[in-house]
Amino acid sequence: MKHGWLLAALLTFTCALAQAQKIRVRKVKGNQALVEITGSTSLRQGASYDLISPDEFGDEQETNNRKYVIGLNFAMTNTKSDAANSVSTTMIDFRGRFGWNFGNFELGPVLSYAGNIADVTATTIKGGAFADWNIISNIPGEPFIYGLGAVGQIGQYDPGVTSTTASYKYDLIELFAGPFVKWFPTGGPYGFRLDVGYLYQRQNTQSLGNFVVSGMSASAGIFAYF
Repeated sequence: MKHGWLLAALLTFTCALAQAQKIRVRKVKGNQALVEITGSTSLRQGASYDLISPDEFGDEQETNNRKYVIGLNFAMTNTKSDAANSVSTTMIDFRGRFGWNFGNFELGPVLSYAGNIADVTATTIKGGAFADWNIISNIPGEPFIYGLGAVGQIGQYDPGVTSTTASYKYDLIELFAGPFVKWFPTGGPYGFRLDVGYLYQRQNTQSLGNFVVSGMSASAGIFAYF
């Protein structure tokens, strides 16, 4: 009889844990973790619990992963060259990216296409890589992610001028760095991104030599994690 009561108590406790809808890990430090539990089950401080695989109860695995990211940013930059008599130039930049999410760090390749507002025939094609440092880990359930981002690219500028005697195209190296915010409005894998920072661009021209273009840049974009 005594063993019967003990077996009934163990079954009741196991069923109570099974009724919990979700356990979310909020913070991890070494072997310790801060967890949030939803459902009817309550946890007691200092108590020990055995974690049971969801497969044993037939539950589905978590599908809202953030292992990879694909996104598109729309940027507007206002820069000025250090060359004599230069004027400010406003460019529209479309930047696509694909990357890997490691929680606090994200990185991957980028590809950009930019056009000059004042001269629609002038275009720039660039390619490179991006890196994000997330202040808090980018995991499912976090609606806002703040951090610092950087993008490095190389490319070529085409002013749209044709000539049989000279080439007006030139190569460039570009670096961008600044803070960002990522917003997941539904808590799912889709969201919006806003970047603001400083843009540095070194231009290598055949006819005029090397010049530096710098200024502020802001961009907004959409992304999806999977």
